[in-house]
Amino acid sequence: MKITDVQGLEVEQLQAKQAEKVSKTQGQQVQGKTGGETDVIQLSPQSRLMQKAGEVVYQAPEVRADKVATVQDSVAQGTYQVDSRKVASKLITEMLQE
Repeated sequence: MKITDVQGLEVEQLQAKQAEKVSKTQGQQVQGKTGGETDVIQLSPQSRLMQKAGEVVYQAPEVRADKVATVQDSVAQGTYQVDSRKVASKLITEMLQE
């Protein structure tokens, strides 16, 4: 699954917050178990952003019940129409992106 449009998820604001947190904690060291050793772990803001995006996708429902109900009603009433040009265009676009 490709995530191409994340504007509605407020990802830019999240990325800015994460970058701020990283810059505050960057360079902090964690004392090792042996006393003299220190380890430093630095995660990029992009990795934190990807983690948050994954969480958002995981929490989203796989089936949008409102959309399904609308289509089912249209099909039952015989008013559902498919724009074949639009479907073909989407299929070609998806195939070219892969």
